[in-house]
Amino acid sequence: MHAIGPGDTLCGLTGTDLAQLEKTIRSTIAAQVNPDPSSFPEKLPHEEFVRWIARMPRAHPVEVFTTNYDILIETALEAERVAAFDGFVGCNRPFFSHDSLTRPESAPGTAWTRLWKIHGSINWRLDTVKGRQRVVRTDPHNEGEMILPSHYKYDESRKQPYSALLDRLTRVLERDDAILFVCGYSFSDDHINAIIFDALEAKRRPHVVALQYADPAEDSVLAERAARFLNLMALGPRAGHIGGRLGAWRLQEVRSAAQIEQAFQLDPAEEGEQPIGSGTLLLGDFARFAAFLGALTRPA
Repeated sequence: MHAIGPGDTLCGLTGTDLAQLEKTIRSTIAAQVNPDPSSFPEKLPHEEFVRWIARMPRAHPVEVFTTNYDILIETALEAERVAAFDGFVGCNRPFFSHDSLTRPESAPGTAWTRLWKIHGSINWRLDTVKGRQRVVRTDPHNEGEMILPSHYKYDESRKQPYSALLDRLTRVLERDDAILFVCGYSFSDDHINAIIFDALEAKRRPHVVALQYADPAEDSVLAERAARFLNLMALGPRAGHIGGRLGAWRLQEVRSAAQIEQAFQLDPAEEGEQPIGSGTLLLGDFARFAAFLGALTRPA
């Protein structure tokens, strides 16, 4: 669209037409990720996830990085009364503060969960104050500041506040013995992949556990890297890469299946036969993952 000059067309559309099309796509995506709260189920999996965060002892704040534009995690954090910090400061129209990500003394203590929305949000807006632009947090609306899927995505991620949020991910992965659990991310974004894979090759060697909704294809970047890096586990529903090796799931003791039913579903046995221990890992589904975490902290 940016390469179209005056009088040029693409697929019969002028530059003005394409700009309007982009605006329509943006507002349509925003509307889809901003449903009416009355349509929500009685219990959201995000609430189980947040309860686990609240009950987990920690030496560092829990840091949640999400590419989602919706505010479901924010809604769950508030419903469970869990204090959270997202890089915005202020009372009337909170604005994004780069210093709050780079200077520990500018951020709340370790009891506050960090929430970093690295692709933006439906409740962000670009505002102009005294001739200077900044991103502020407002009520959800259909023209939020979001990085949409396009070939400009990598370049857009280098702008503020997105670059500051990606820098934060880099710094978190530079910690000694850092552990990153990934759920709901398919490793299709070059700008995020570069940070994770560069960290895996670094001297401090963090550990990454990638819970996948579908088994990664053999030629996918995730499968290729999981075969190379011993500190990257790629766990799909039917098979997993662990320690650089790929194998199908099979329980050593079938009788233990009932103890891990939140995480693993045993395949039914053939008629007249005993189960052989094969099955499906369920944790690549965020709802199942949240339920599993909830079971870990739920009173017996």
